[in-house]
Amino acid sequence: MKKKIFLSGVNAKLALAAVALTSVMFTSCEKEEFNVAPVELDPASATVAITVYDLSDGSIINGASITENGAAITSNPFVIEAGSDGKIAAATRTFAATKDEYLSGEGQATVPALNKGQFALIPVSIFLQQELNAAEDVVVDQDEETITPSEVGGEQKGGKNTSSKEKEMDLPYTAKVGQEVTNIAAVNASIDAMPITRGLSDDEVKKVLKALVKSYSPGITDVTYTKKVTVPAYTIVTLKTTTEYETSDNTISTVVDGKLYTIPNVKIKKVVKTVVDPVFTSTEHGHGHGHGNGNNAGGGDGAAE
Repeated sequence: MKKKIFLSGVNAKLALAAVALTSVMFTSCEKEEFNVAPVELDPASATVAITVYDLSDGSIINGASITENGAAITSNPFVIEAGSDGKIAAATRTFAATKDEYLSGEGQATVPALNKGQFALIPVSIFLQQELNAAEDVVVDQDEETITPSEVGGEQKGGKNTSSKEKEMDLPYTAKVGQEVTNIAAVNASIDAMPITRGLSDDEVKKVLKALVKSYSPGITDVTYTKKVTVPAYTIVTLKTTTEYETSDNTISTVVDGKLYTIPNVKIKKVVKTVVDPVFTSTEHGHGHGHGNGNNAGGGDGAAE
């Protein structure tokens, strides 16, 4: 005679935990009533956790967009739903990750067959390469015949010596530093027109070439320096600045995915230096003069100080 199983209250939960995935038959008999509803085991559960890494240094990349078959993954990790029978069939699923300034990458999750009540945690690693890092053997050829110098003048606040003796003063001034590609839109348009025939997709190679051009255009910014000036007694000093630029046509060559690409007519404007000349105005005599020795009116190269 088969032994019948009777479950109630806490004892029912303990018994289910003990038998794990083994099904339990709930029965009743003539003298005892069955007072707990049958409890089905949970459906299978597969959790996929996707981590995106920088290929160059192995660091984790945050903020990457992850998709599967073009559909966005809105939560990471996420759970693969079981079928109507509570089971999950074995499958290989492919995920793609994208992020600005990186080439796209893929990773696969091997999902095992899972029966009701079984669980699997599946890690997926995706490695992305920075677009700029895909450009190898970069050469910039400057056309010296196109070098065009220019300069922009300005005047900045200096200081005032109200004492009866000359005074050495440290006067701050703003100078320009850096460079920029002045025709970057036209250069990007010429890159878009290039024929691409390599393992990387056309769009990926063009992203690399545009990232390379962009790297030569960090921008021209302001930096504050200090000019040491000896100011005569009863004198106001202002600083006359002259920023010298150099603009030229350049050809950038690089190897991407094993093929040599040449990007012509890249116009690069860069700051050569900022010359600073103090201008003095006497408060005692009511007129200005711009003379002096090497400590004052002789000026100087701002970027070299």
